[in-house]
Amino acid sequence: MDSIFDRAHDLVDKAQEKVASATSQAAWAANQALVVKNLEGQVAALQSEIERVTNDIGERTYQAWKTRADDPRIPALCGHLDDLKSRRAQISADLNGARTATYNPRTALGTWRGAATAPPSPGATVPPAPTPTIAPPAARAPAAPSTPPAQQSGPAAPRATPQARECPNCGHFVPAGAEFCPSCGFHVT
Repeated sequence: MDSIFDRAHDLVDKAQEKVASATSQAAWAANQALVVKNLEGQVAALQSEIERVTNDIGERTYQAWKTRADDPRIPALCGHLDDLKSRRAQISADLNGARTATYNPRTALGTWRGAATAPPSPGATVPPAPTPTIAPPAARAPAAPSTPPAQQSGPAAPRATPQARECPNCGHFVPAGAEFCPSCGFHVT
């Protein structure tokens, strides 16, 4: 009699393991789909911003040529465009890694092979995909000549850190240290 109960117990244990494995794999697949959709959204937002900035650069370049005047905002916009393109390339690489990731049933929660990050655990709640923040890089100020340590006198005074502010021309956010508004190109310093 004991052997029948032992076999029934083993059968139930194996069934529970298979159900747990299938549940883990399904949760992993759902989390992978969320990661892929999130990255696709980020790539799409960056592509839209790249197109907007490219059109803005083209229009400003044309207007500068037409009026035979230099537009000081064009170099800042070109730097911003380069930053957007490099971020798009990085996120596209992450997206390709997420698309080719595979489930590993040997671990308790599964792993992603080839992906940059692991998915949340099957029971965890997944936060909504963050909205990508697309802001231009801060304008680089020329480096101030440093004073050799032997010539410095007294305690060092704390430096004031530049603060983000609102553009007086259009009201958009201007990152700390930026010389021009990323939206309208107004010189803010």
